[in-house]
Amino acid sequence: MSIPDHYLTLEIEIDASDEEIRQAFRRLAKKFHPDKNPGGEKAAEQRFKKILAAYEVLSNQKSRDIYDRMVRASSAIARSNHEDDLRRKAKNDIACLCRLILFELLNQNAQSALEMYEELISEEQHFSFDLYMSDGDTRDCEFLLAEAYHQSGKLSKAARLYEKVLKREREKAYFRRFAQEIRLMLRDVYLQCIAKADCSEEVLANMEKILAMDLSKREFAWIYKKAAEAYYRTNDIDKAAKALKCAFEINPRLTGAKKISKKLGIIKGVAKARC
Repeated sequence: MSIPDHYLTLEIEIDASDEEIRQAFRRLAKKFHPDKNPGGEKAAEQRFKKILAAYEVLSNQKSRDIYDRMVRASSAIARSNHEDDLRRKAKNDIACLCRLILFELLNQNAQSALEMYEELISEEQHFSFDLYMSDGDTRDCEFLLAEAYHQSGKLSKAARLYEKVLKREREKAYFRRFAQEIRLMLRDVYLQCIAKADCSEEVLANMEKILAMDLSKREFAWIYKKAAEAYYRTNDIDKAAKALKCAFEINPRLTGAKKISKKLGIIKGVAKARC
């Protein structure tokens, strides 16, 4: 099924601002409202429904980001040959294999895509999608692979790809507003790594990465609390106590810390530590 062109429907550019989207909707909704088109109500109603559907998608930032990704992905698939032909060529052509990996990711076949990607990077020591695909396709592919690794619990591999995507985003914007959501995904990966850490060094390494991110004080306090729980689990009681004290120093009203506070014998606001 083809993807409707919501930007064309609203007669706006792809990089239109929120205000431009609202203005376009008001203008077109008024122009094509059935009540404004006597004698042509049916045609006007169909056009009005398309305008409303386009506005509902583009006026919500999250749905707009998802839609933009779908459009980019659809374009990438359209540039590829038929799936069967692509699979045949992928056996001897790395460029076709890269497009096949993206195709599989877009069609929710994450495991198949990961298997092909794993085999590819094992055979090509310095493999890079940039050598075989456009910048946009490369970024979409790397992000979707990171997401697939994340969902399958392969956190370190997910983190490396998320980090790469964000590094490229700082150099040249592509995901635009969606980049913030990618940062949150990366933060969640770090937190999961902390929760599953086998030693305090691993907790510290991921803590340093999170603390370098642009987060609110409330988030930092909560992260210190999570670190305290992880340190306690790895039997590093001193670091656990320091992390929890830091959490309370940042946010004295921190909630959800009752259990770890009891284990460490720390009362809110009593002891302070330099974070």
